[in-house]
Amino acid sequence: MDTCSISESDTNLTQNNLETAETTQSETIYKGKVVTLQRDTITEPGGKSYAREVVVHPGAVVIVPVDEEGRLLLVKQWRHPVGKVLTELPAGTLEVGEEPRSCAERELQEETGFKPAVLTAMGGFYSAPGFCTEYLHLFVAEGLTSSPLPADEDEHIELLTVSLAAALQMIEAGTICDAKSVAGILRYAAHQK
Repeated sequence: MDTCSISESDTNLTQNNLETAETTQSETIYKGKVVTLQRDTITEPGGKSYAREVVVHPGAVVIVPVDEEGRLLLVKQWRHPVGKVLTELPAGTLEVGEEPRSCAERELQEETGFKPAVLTAMGGFYSAPGFCTEYLHLFVAEGLTSSPLPADEDEHIELLTVSLAAALQMIEAGTICDAKSVAGILRYAAHQK
């Protein structure tokens, strides 16, 4: 289950011309290490055109690591774009040609120093589909054993172990406030009921 599912009502909406506009032109404005910014021209069936800026991202993984006592491993790290330290689930960007499962295992080892015996796919979600193509593949990691990989040179991470109840309280309090961590923890909690 690595893609968003479409319900019957969504299919009916598609048939009512919600997806009939097409990209008639695409211009790369900036190409960086991780993302590309492009300006697309969208043309509707009646001929009306408009521009959309799109951040093209290769996709990523987010992992809910669960220790032998049922606690979650979270990471605290500085996030330059928002100018603060955030408490998050471990996550990372897919490398070219990398399978999501391999990426999840690698990122977990780099960020937490643990390797999972069991890695369960839990579907996924788009981070910000209004302007970005990033799709996040969600995994639950269990049976954790120490097996660190070298961290990325620009990552300085502090580990935090909390109960699921505490993680849910941290979401309510705004301590956990990035979308991937909120979505990942809530989906994991829903499957625990």
